Amino acid sequence: MNVKNNRLTRETDEKIIRAVYTMMTAEHRPVGKITVREICERTGIHRSTFYAHYQDVYDLVEKVEKNMSRQLTETFFRKLDEKAPARECFAEIFRFIREHREFYLYYLAESRQFGVLQLTWDVIRERAEGANASPARFGAENQAEMEYHGVFFLVGMSAVVRMWLKNGCREEPEALYDIIRRQGAVQETMIDW
Repeated sequence: MNVKNNRLTRETDEKIIRAVYTMMTAEHRPVGKITVREICERTGIHRSTFYAHYQDVYDLVEKVEKNMSRQLTETFFRKLDEKAPARECFAEIFRFIREHREFYLYYLAESRQFGVLQLTWDVIRERAEGANASPARFGAENQAEMEYHGVFFLVGMSAVVRMWLKNGCREEPEALYDIIRRQGAVQETMIDW
């Protein structure tokens, strides 16, 4: 494939992504209310061109989120490679989400997936498996219980991030990490009252 076609493909992708991003963020349109016809009209492309790039609007949003997750993953792993403490690693995640808050506000509101939050859990699980850490190291009795904690982590983190975004990201990323870090003690007190 020649360079011109690669450049044109990238430019077309960027036009499509910008149009959808604007509809989602500036116009506060849910993904389900954005049509391929509208995207084509705004970008001046044919439907066949859109479908050469994406299956539908949801596929486009998913690919944008994967690209954003890839960027975040690179930053996150760089922090891990530097042996940065968990607080710094999580703060990186929250800074990235804050920087792209409009997208994540709508993405998390519409999506049943956990996207970037799944990444965090996967990294924690991989580190535990790589270190041959037993569930007991994390306070769990067995692997099945660890899976429950994983679900709780993903759903809880997702809800915390959604709330943080809705509240305008008032807390600094490090402060949000501190809140999440104290969650175990708060939950224990709430459950045992």
